[in-house]
Amino acid sequence: MSRLTSKPISLADWQLVKISGKDNRQYLQGQVTNNINNLTEQSALFAAHCDAKGKMWSNLLLFQRGQDIYYIVRKSVAEKQIAELKKYAIFSKVTIEMDTEFNMFGLTGTTMPNEISTQMADKNCFTQNNITYIKLPLPEERIIVVTPQPLSDDLLPCSDWLQLDLEAGYAIIDTENMESLLPQACNLQFFDAISFDKGCYCGQELVARAQFRGANKRGLYLLSGKSETLPVIGDSLEYQIDGNWRESGQILAALKLNNDHDIYVQVVLNNGIDVQTVFRIKGQTTSKLSFHKINPI
Repeated sequence: MSRLTSKPISLADWQLVKISGKDNRQYLQGQVTNNINNLTEQSALFAAHCDAKGKMWSNLLLFQRGQDIYYIVRKSVAEKQIAELKKYAIFSKVTIEMDTEFNMFGLTGTTMPNEISTQMADKNCFTQNNITYIKLPLPEERIIVVTPQPLSDDLLPCSDWLQLDLEAGYAIIDTENMESLLPQACNLQFFDAISFDKGCYCGQELVARAQFRGANKRGLYLLSGKSETLPVIGDSLEYQIDGNWRESGQILAALKLNNDHDIYVQVVLNNGIDVQTVFRIKGQTTSKLSFHKINPI
C-alpha cells in the first residue's frame, strides 16, 4: 500500500522502557512469554507480560542494545505495567525504568533509507551510530527508529502508526483492557510471541492450558465500516444473528479513518463467527461494521 510515505510518524502514544543490570535477561525470562535466549542485537521479539492467571498486563516489543534490554509498550499502561514487572525484582540485580535518553519515530515506504533497508535484509534489528532500527513486516515493511537525537516537529500523527498496527493485527492493549485477556485471545501465538517450551514464567500454566487444552475460544479481529462516533475502548459490540442483535466482543482500539465516517475497530471475538456477519456499535442503529482482512489470520 505504501500510502504513508511523506514524513516520519510520531510514536507519542508508545513508551520505551529500559531493563538494565547483570540479571536482566534471567529476570525477564521468568516474567514474559517469549524465550529471552532468542533475543539478540539483531533479533527483536514480540512477547506478553501476564499476571498469575495468564491475563496480560501488556504486550511488548523487546530489543537489545549492548547489555541493556528495552521494550516498547503503549504509554497508557506503562506505569502500572512497570510496577507489576518490578514486583519480583527485589532479589535480582536489575533496574526497570521508563527511558528518558532516547526518542522514537516510525518510517514507512520511501521515508526508509535504502541503506538501512539493505542492512536489515537478514535481520529485524540493529544498532548503528547509537541509533537502533527495528523492522516490522506487516502490513508492509516499516521501521521503528530509536535515537538520542531530538525529534522533528514535522511528524505525521501517531494515529497513522496505529492504523498500520491495526492492519497488521498487532493487539493494542491500553489501560481499559489490562489484566483481562490471554495472549492467545490477541493472536500473539501467530507472531511467535509465546514460547511453549522455555519453562516457567508468570502465568505460564494458564497460557499453556489455553494452547494445548483448547481453553481459549477467542481471537483478535479487525472490523471496518461506517459510524458517526467511535466505540468506547473496553466496551462490546453487537452483531446480527437470526434477525436479532446480540452483544459480543471486547473492543481494544477504534480509529477514525477519514471525514466520511469510515472507522476501524479492533476487537476480541469468539472464534467461528460467520465472516458475513454484520456488526454495529452497541445501541447505534446507524453504524455498520464487517470483518476486514488482516494478517496473519
